[in-house]
Amino acid sequence: MVLLNPPAVRNCEPPVGLSRIAGALRAAGEPVKLIDGARDALDWLSEQEGTDKEDRQARRVYRSRNHIRETLQSPRGYDSFDRYVKTVSDYTLLLNSPLPKEIRLTPADYRHSQLSPLRSEDIGRAQDNPESNPFYPWFSSVLKDLLGGEETRLGISLNYLSQVLTTAALIGFIQREFPATRILLGGGLISSWARRPGLEKLPFKADLIHPGRGEEAAVRFCDRKWAGEGTPWFGDLYDNPYMAPGPILPYSVADSCSWKRCSFCAERWENYPYREQEAPIAARQLAALTAEHSPALIHLSDSEISSAFMTELIKTPPGAPWYSFSRFTKEMTDLSYCRRLAQSGCRMLCLGLESGDQEVLNRLNKGIRLDWVSVILKNLKEAGIGTFVYLLFGTPAENRDAALRTRDFALEHRAYMNYLNLAVFTMPRISGEAESLEKTDFYEGDLSLATDFVHPGGWSRSEVRRFLDKEFRGVPELREILKRTPPVYTANHASFIKK
Repeated sequence: MVLLNPPAVRNCEPPVGLSRIAGALRAAGEPVKLIDGARDALDWLSEQEGTDKEDRQARRVYRSRNHIRETLQSPRGYDSFDRYVKTVSDYTLLLNSPLPKEIRLTPADYRHSQLSPLRSEDIGRAQDNPESNPFYPWFSSVLKDLLGGEETRLGISLNYLSQVLTTAALIGFIQREFPATRILLGGGLISSWARRPGLEKLPFKADLIHPGRGEEAAVRFCDRKWAGEGTPWFGDLYDNPYMAPGPILPYSVADSCSWKRCSFCAERWENYPYREQEAPIAARQLAALTAEHSPALIHLSDSEISSAFMTELIKTPPGAPWYSFSRFTKEMTDLSYCRRLAQSGCRMLCLGLESGDQEVLNRLNKGIRLDWVSVILKNLKEAGIGTFVYLLFGTPAENRDAALRTRDFALEHRAYMNYLNLAVFTMPRISGEAESLEKTDFYEGDLSLATDFVHPGGWSRSEVRRFLDKEFRGVPELREILKRTPPVYTANHASFIKK
């Protein structure tokens, strides 16, 4: 089976979901070929010369394309933050210079001014006209070498809106040129769409569209007998470098979220079952993969790392630095625990604080106490573990006064926050909370997963944005934290940046 990760998503590490599916397929005796378009398609694109011969900047970055890529693939590219920012900017310009003006691309996003990934009609258009996709020369060449002749099975992992239009073009091309190929379409975005009320059918012309966990579905799709999950397998993906100063090993321990009580979270309302590997087994498997691939960094890619697995990593360190998303847990209020966590290789934790107002946290059912948060941030700093703190503004539980308290909490704890991420709340359509609010559409398209709402306290999205621009980013000390956040790659590169 051929497994494909379509562009455009961050090209700094292999796709973790496909590595798990590949492991299960191999355990069942199915040969596997992995293609990571997130890396390979952007490598191809960066070799294409710009269409505007008068664009001096485009000509400059094209001449420097090898140096730009090599800088992002070398530790020296992360020694100076200013140089890093300039290199990422040049790389983005390099990728955009060959593209038509209606398309804007970064290593993390793909936008088309005339086609929307949220409109079934536009997806159909992309499927019917695959040659209009800018990646057509790349994927038509690659797939012709893999799909010719006998019936082939192809699995496509669709996780982000930035992949939708190219996925549609891929499917359209395959069905036209290789009609014997059977297509399995899955991934995180497919799983979210499957739970959206009122959405009866997706516009993709695949043989099987499968939401949820994909390992067993892929094995059955290949007419094989399920033989267990096997070990995640990356094939030859590590033979060529990603946009990182060394190999990043992604590893997933669990599906869904163990907490699943936050009132605003789509994972709660999608309600896929939580499933986690036994911590000792997962730790041993991770250590074996680390020994095999010698990563510069391990990315534990789950929604959050469980306390059980965190404790197991202290007992059985994986053998390389690692980072993960995490809740603020009671264990972290113990400084000695945080120090042992650092000794296990923990380089950074991405922490969803959301609000610095206790009443808001209670109403959101976050299960977080601010007195814990204060201690934990200080403990992590003392232990040498970096923090990437996520704040969310504009929830139904928040008003302007609560947002000011969040700002003040961040300001008070600025010495213990390496990075900050600010987001404006969007209400999941599937959310039970949305039923009690007056809703309005602000995303055009029949596939939208979010809805706007009339805030019960009059704290509108436009007011939230003005607050963030003037009263949060306007504070010099907070602005300095925000300015040092790596552009485009954000947390994926944050651990490599020299402080």
